[in-house]
Amino acid sequence: MMMKSLKNFNRIIYCLVFTCGCSKLFPQHYSIQQIDTLLIKTNEELRTQISNKDLIIWNQKIIKEAQQNNYPKGEAWGYANIANRLWLTGEFKKAIEYLNDAEEKSKDINDDFLAGKINQEYSQVYNRMNLPKMALGYNSKAMKFALRLKKDNQDCRFFLRYVYSTRASYFDGVEQSDSSLVYLHKAMKIDLNPLDIALIAYHYTKYDRNLDSANYYFKKSLDLIETKRFKHNKYQRAVILYNYGFFLYVQKKNDEAIDIYQQSLELAKEVNRPYLVLDNYRWLATVYKDLKESEKESEYLSKATSLKDSLDNDQSKAITLAFNKISKKEEEKQKNKFLSFLWYGGVLFVLIFLLSLYFYLQFKRKKKRLIESKTIILRQEEEAKILKRKLNENHEQIIQLAKKNDVGFLALFQETYPEVCQQLLKINANLSPSDLSFCAMIWLGFSSKEMAQYSSMEHRSVQTKKYRLRKKLHLEAQTDLYQFIRSISEVK
Repeated sequence: MMMKSLKNFNRIIYCLVFTCGCSKLFPQHYSIQQIDTLLIKTNEELRTQISNKDLIIWNQKIIKEAQQNNYPKGEAWGYANIANRLWLTGEFKKAIEYLNDAEEKSKDINDDFLAGKINQEYSQVYNRMNLPKMALGYNSKAMKFALRLKKDNQDCRFFLRYVYSTRASYFDGVEQSDSSLVYLHKAMKIDLNPLDIALIAYHYTKYDRNLDSANYYFKKSLDLIETKRFKHNKYQRAVILYNYGFFLYVQKKNDEAIDIYQQSLELAKEVNRPYLVLDNYRWLATVYKDLKESEKESEYLSKATSLKDSLDNDQSKAITLAFNKISKKEEEKQKNKFLSFLWYGGVLFVLIFLLSLYFYLQFKRKKKRLIESKTIILRQEEEAKILKRKLNENHEQIIQLAKKNDVGFLALFQETYPEVCQQLLKINANLSPSDLSFCAMIWLGFSSKEMAQYSSMEHRSVQTKKYRLRKKLHLEAQTDLYQFIRSISEVK
């Protein structure tokens, strides 16, 4: 009882402090420049100091200030900030609604930072909704805007780091671990962040099984999270501990892993991150299963199932809203075209009539020619179908030969796609057949894990071969090997 009373007392004191803080922030109307500072700098500082609910209320107050100043850019920033808090707690439908409002307010504003922010938040929502293509698409737009920003502005640089970091996690989600690592290192070059460092450690744990490197990066991450700048960021601490729990689990240190997962779980609950809570539940169930503690395993599986059902319900509504948004945009586009047509039609009726008559006569002439050439077109289409069928048959046969590690794989690949090996040999004429086969498997889209499996190699050997191949192809560190080889020629 005493502990409960103490907690209630702490909550009351916290609410009073927050209320006083808000009153000090809003004693008068703020200028546009001050509103920008509050929405960009102060919002970022408050993210780790107050609850999601309080930060949403705080942003709503600033939105009112922006409205009183007739400042749509400020409104849009506020909506995007609120959306960020909502998707973190699994409220995807509301997050998309706020982002739609932000997009509407900013449609006539030419601001790369704001456009990047809105697109980045969209990408985060769709990533959490397990829509990776949409997430990467919006993240690419955000990156395009972020790269235009001033490099000497700290807020702009930190935003670019954030875009790179999230892009890395998206690539990890679609099992493109090499691309993920490239963007994590890009993020680290801009600013050292404990979360990025922990994700590099996780990469070495999961993909390379290089536990010495993983341990080095985890130690660096855990040291950095204790510094003044990051020690109050409970969310980052929770994610770092979650990844560290996997590191311990891989080493069969199950009791230590349980303790770390429990710490991460409590922090995730404290900062209201339901998806991180769900991940911790699942891994705790996995560890208890290995320990053959079926009662504990069932307990956490039940918690995970219950939480997932709750999250799936909101996600389903959000997906409907997302696709409704796409349909609505297309409808608005068509409507605007129609209205424009009516307006110009009223002003330039005679000209349109003459043009229509002209195009009608042209159409009749073209129709006559099309009828005459119909037989030729049909014949060409049939020939194209036969050629495409043959190419598809060869492609499938190539895939099967690669999976069997057949010696005839490279020969058939060169016969079907001769330009790939020709372009590679132009870069380095000394590439061996083994190098060309390895490039061919990358070009065909095989992952590192698959190449190791089908070539009877260790995963680590595949990574070593990639490294040597990069040197032979004279690739810079930031160049993605997969994207480079795929860019040589695309399957038509």
